[in-house]
Amino acid sequence: MIDLSTISGLPIKYDDEKGKVIYGDGVNCGDEVYVPLDDITPILLNKYLKYPENVYRYHKNIKLNDSSTGDNISYDIVYIPYGLLGIEFIKTHVYHSDCCPGKYDCIVEILSGSLTVMIQKNREKEDPYEFETYVDEMSIITLRKGERLVIPTGVYYTFINTSIVPVIFSRLTSTSKVPIDYATLRREKGLAYFLISKNAKIEVVANPKYKIECQVNYLSSKKILNEDNSYNNEILRKSSNPLFNMFSAGDLMDMIFW
Repeated sequence: MIDLSTISGLPIKYDDEKGKVIYGDGVNCGDEVYVPLDDITPILLNKYLKYPENVYRYHKNIKLNDSSTGDNISYDIVYIPYGLLGIEFIKTHVYHSDCCPGKYDCIVEILSGSLTVMIQKNREKEDPYEFETYVDEMSIITLRKGERLVIPTGVYYTFINTSIVPVIFSRLTSTSKVPIDYATLRREKGLAYFLISKNAKIEVVANPKYKIECQVNYLSSKKILNEDNSYNNEILRKSSNPLFNMFSAGDLMDMIFW
């Protein structure tokens, strides 16, 4: 049993034998949502997989029973097992929001394990009938236990477990946040890159359906903190307070786009 309370700010533990997050008294976590393989097949490299039946799972809109947090922002806990989907590392849905200056689409905090985040910014199409999709920015970010990341609006992103242990992370985002409509990626069939396992190593493979006019920007939490970029935020950088505690206090409400 691994205690996650210090990092999360909640009375929760991870049962590593059963692969389950255990919530203590006073936590209102609702039902656990399982994401089936069929739901994310449109964005996978291999469209013909039959296993596993469920890819990952999460609890949405977690609160303390005596909490009075707002109705627009959701604190979620996401669990991604380790393993592969064919040769591709297990990943979540793809998310996106319209660009809103000064707002973030999502804030994450790693509770256990390590997480890879792929973030892609496409060039705006001047012509709605333009066939090609151009990629202007692509970042692959590695986060470890206790580290945080803010994800700006106006980008596409997904969470990936490239390690050999499960990853558990919290996510602060709009209560109305849902995966993108994969009909919008019908031609591209996923993001601009896939992370695969080749000869027991991680390999980044380009999606030929995109016109990629940038280099992949590989980042770590330390590098983000030392650079001026859209993944940095002064409030989070200076605070050691768990994300949930900041959320409960209302400190982050104005940062999230909803």
